Amino acid sequence: MGIFYRRYLDSAKLKGFDSYRYACVDTSPIAVYISHPFWNWFVQFYPLWLAPNVLTFVGFAFVMGCYFLVSYLDPFLDANSVSSLEDQWLPNWIWLLCSVCTFLGHLLDGTDGKQARRTGASGPTGELFDHGLDSWSTVPFTLTIFSIFGRGEFSVSPVRLLGILISVQMVFIATHWEKYNTGILYLSWGYDASQYGLVIFYLLTYFIGHRWFQFYVNNYFFVICVLSLIVSIYNIMHCYFTSKSGKQSSLYEALLPLLPPILLFTTSLYWALYSPTSIIDKAPRIFFWSMGVVFSNIAVHLIINQMSNTRVEPFNGLLFLYVLIAVSAVQGYFGEYELLILQYLALLLTAGHIHYGICVVQQLCSHFKIYAFSLDYLKHKRRE
Repeated sequence: MGIFYRRYLDSAKLKGFDSYRYACVDTSPIAVYISHPFWNWFVQFYPLWLAPNVLTFVGFAFVMGCYFLVSYLDPFLDANSVSSLEDQWLPNWIWLLCSVCTFLGHLLDGTDGKQARRTGASGPTGELFDHGLDSWSTVPFTLTIFSIFGRGEFSVSPVRLLGILISVQMVFIATHWEKYNTGILYLSWGYDASQYGLVIFYLLTYFIGHRWFQFYVNNYFFVICVLSLIVSIYNIMHCYFTSKSGKQSSLYEALLPLLPPILLFTTSLYWALYSPTSIIDKAPRIFFWSMGVVFSNIAVHLIINQMSNTRVEPFNGLLFLYVLIAVSAVQGYFGEYELLILQYLALLLTAGHIHYGICVVQQLCSHFKIYAFSLDYLKHKRRE
């Protein structure tokens, strides 16, 4: 049947998807008064034959494409360092491109669901596809902007940047952990604010140059992430202790989705801090990418569990492989080949995650008798 037809979803998950109903709360003032009115207007210009998943994927491609270009030009996150010569700086046009790609990525991500409802193509497959790609986008959204600052003074070390990436991913996973317990997706206020902030910041850098940002910045970012986590915890506690509508049967089951990401985060910090070859300094982007792929895989598993109302699996193959390699590296088993092992690991994890994603989407499309990137199936349903 081909390599992309493996059935990762069992009958219990498919049955859960059959009864799934989308429930979302978005109270962000920016979303309510700016984003949604603009998206409601803009979506009218899409042709009715355009599949929502095409919008989702193109938006993701804008974000990832921009990230790969910046990574190619600045592989070690040091081109714009204070100590770098002018001919080593990233070209100024790259920040205009980043601004445009971030804006388009946010626009397409915001209008795909509206296009789905407009065309009658709403369903769990599109939601999973959307949120799954969003989980992967935590890497480019977090890392691309730090190429503005380079390394050294007025910037952050790769280890501290790992802490920032973990903070962003914690907020993302907390949102879906919240839904796993409450049945409702409470969208973070910080999402729209961060997207518009990135667009403006990149545009400002294009006009005034990266040197203007050479000053010390306090840790306000971490405060915002902590506040988001507190809101998620409050919503979960309100669900269990006030409205009595919590979905899980025990505290252990309620907390179980946090085990895989916590294991990933602690393992990543352990590897970054104790690597015999200082691997995160030597190859920061490959390190962050590998960790981000595993995070996305964990997030997709959680999203599937909360959408299908099934129990979270505490471990998966990609996480196990990542932990095994990280521990082995710190123990010195790879010696001078640690970087080579990391490179092969990144390729293997990426291939495994892509295979998982394609197979899951294929299986859901087959189950619901739909197409991922075409709305032709709607014509057949109208004829029946």
